[in-house]
Amino acid sequence: MKKLLLVLLSILTFMMVACSNQSSGDGGKEKIALLMADLGNPFFHVLRDAVVEQGEELGYEVLVYDGQNDPSKQPSQVEDALQQGVSAIVINPGDESSTANALRDPIAQDIPVVTVDRSVDVEGVLSYLVTDNLKGGKLVGEWLQEKLPEGGKVIHIEGIIGTAPQRERGGGFLSVIDPEQNPDSEFEILDTAVGDFSMAPAESAMSDFLAKHDDIDVVFAQNDTMAVGVARAIETAGRQDDGIIVIGFDGAKEAYDLIDKGEMEVTAVQDFEFIGSEAVNYVHDFLKDGKKPEEKVLVDVYMSDEKK
Repeated sequence: MKKLLLVLLSILTFMMVACSNQSSGDGGKEKIALLMADLGNPFFHVLRDAVVEQGEELGYEVLVYDGQNDPSKQPSQVEDALQQGVSAIVINPGDESSTANALRDPIAQDIPVVTVDRSVDVEGVLSYLVTDNLKGGKLVGEWLQEKLPEGGKVIHIEGIIGTAPQRERGGGFLSVIDPEQNPDSEFEILDTAVGDFSMAPAESAMSDFLAKHDDIDVVFAQNDTMAVGVARAIETAGRQDDGIIVIGFDGAKEAYDLIDKGEMEVTAVQDFEFIGSEAVNYVHDFLKDGKKPEEKVLVDVYMSDEKK
C-alpha cells in the first residue's frame, strides 16, 4: 500500500512539475506594449500588424491598446502596460503633452520607448521613428503645382489640431501653395476646416463647403480617411462631374479603391510597414545588446496613384 502511495505521489509530482514548466514556458515571453492612437482609422491597422508580426517573429508577446482617438485613454493604458510587466513600449501618441507625462514613468524605469508616426516632448525616449510629414506636405504641394500649373481654388481639410502630422503636413503644403507664404503660387486657399483625421467630420465639412462654393478645384485632406469622407460628400451632393481633385495622405487601401473608381486623384504614401517592424527591431536590439538607434529617424514619403 505504501509503495502504491509513493508511486501515485511521484506521478502527481511529475505532472505538477510538467504543468508548471509548460505554464512558465507560455508565460515566459517578454512583452512589448503597442499603444495606438486610433485603430478606428483602417490605415493604422497596417502599423499594428507590422509591429505584431515582427514582435512575434522575434519571440515577443505584443499587447495592443487602442486609444480610440481619445488622448485621455493613453495614460491609463501606459499604466496598465507597466502592470503587465512589459519590457518595451512602442507608442503612436494620441496627444503630445498628456502622453509625454504618461511616458515619464516607464522611462524612469529604464523601459525603452519608441514613438511612431508622432513624437512627444519628453526626454529619454529611445527613438522617434516618424514619417517626414513636412516633406510629405511639400510633395503634395509640388505635385499639385505640376498638375495645375495655372493654379486653382483649394480646400484644406486638417487633422487633429496641435498634433505633429497636422502641423507639418499642413505647413509643408501651405509653404508651396499658399500665396501668403509663396508669392509665386497661383493658387487660392478657398476654405479650411478641421476634420480630426476622421471620416465623418471631414464629410460634414465638405458638405458645407460644397453648398457654399461652386468653384472648388482641389481638396487636400491630411489623411486618407478624411479624403474618403470628402469623396462621399461630393457623391452625395451630385458633384462628381465637377472635376474636383481630391488628394489624401497615407497610402491606405481605401484611397487606392477611390483612385481606381476615379473619385480620388493621388495619395502621399507613408511606409507604416517599415516603421512598425523597425520600431520592434529598435527595442529588440536595445534589450538584447544595448544598441541605441538614432534619436530621430525620418521616413520618406512619396506620391502614388496606384497600389505598389
